[in-house]
Amino acid sequence: MTEKIQGAEAEITIKEDTVVKKRPEKNYRHPELDERLREERTETEEKIISEARKYGVNAPEAEIKEDSTLEMEKVDGKTLKERVEEEPELLRDLGENIAYLHSEDIIHGDLTTSNAMVEKSTVVLIDFGLSFRSQRLEDRAVDLHLLKQVLDTSHPDVAEESWKNFLEGYREYERSGEVLDQLEEVEKRGRYK
Repeated sequence: MTEKIQGAEAEITIKEDTVVKKRPEKNYRHPELDERLREERTETEEKIISEARKYGVNAPEAEIKEDSTLEMEKVDGKTLKERVEEEPELLRDLGENIAYLHSEDIIHGDLTTSNAMVEKSTVVLIDFGLSFRSQRLEDRAVDLHLLKQVLDTSHPDVAEESWKNFLEGYREYERSGEVLDQLEEVEKRGRYK
């Protein structure tokens, strides 16, 4: 069985054992620029996934195929979004994974409960399409702010418990206190609300 999903930037094909992410041509861009952008984004995503895995983050194996296509191992399970209501303790595992990412200056960029899968009882991060490298506390805080907003809006009944569990795991990151202080500043500014 094959399932196709059209995302904002890519076409996702879910097969029996693999997930194929293809960045299609954008006709509104100059062909050479379009090709370069699609190739660079695919290469960046593959490199960040590989680095994340090396640092202990639960993420699927990924390999670049031709024509701006990334092939990844399929994660069997449900999204964290589907499981968080019954198992808010899963957020602790997500927190640990983000601690590992942030320790290595990797920002996920789209940290939502839809971009994490639960395979058995293990949380696996997916969709690194907006990920980037940064040493800025601000970027780490914005990563967390998005997750906090998602919990508040999509999972209000378990948001507080889920956030506490997330922070338990995230405190594995030695600079977590500084990031949480910066998160307070982000929230005060209201820039991202």
